[in-house]
Amino acid sequence: MSELDLNAPITEWELDEWSVDARAELTTALIEAGITHKWEETLLLAASSVENEVEEILDDLENDEQDEGGESADSKVLTQLSSLAQRISQNPSDTNSIQTLERILEEIEGASAPGDLSDSAWRQIKDLANQIDDALGAGEQTDESTAMDLAGRLFAILRSHI
Repeated sequence: MSELDLNAPITEWELDEWSVDARAELTTALIEAGITHKWEETLLLAASSVENEVEEILDDLENDEQDEGGESADSKVLTQLSSLAQRISQNPSDTNSIQTLERILEEIEGASAPGDLSDSAWRQIKDLANQIDDALGAGEQTDESTAMDLAGRLFAILRSHI
């Protein structure tokens, strides 16, 4: 397999929530598909020209995991997250919104994508929601400006999926 051309457009996937075994299975699938890639710890790098192929492999592996007993999130969670993101983007210090976000994050932690939502979009939604939670302190110092920005981005993404 050839080296990844780091001068060409690169797409990144942060897979820190994937187990070592799952990442190893992904590596095997990428090699079998002839997709040149590189790992930087839990960050997968591949040429942007093969992004769709990598996404298909990611989706297949996640669907296999779901078939082994994973539970999908309730589709109403997208509406809840959208409403919540909008509220946080306007008032990040609202303790009720912060508590609701924490509850939703616990609820969807191991869940697969609801309805017809792609696994990659679901990963992005969950990642942004977790980043908002982190920015709002998670028990430490808060960064309300970052939380507002992230919540606005999350709302925009969710608006296109509900």
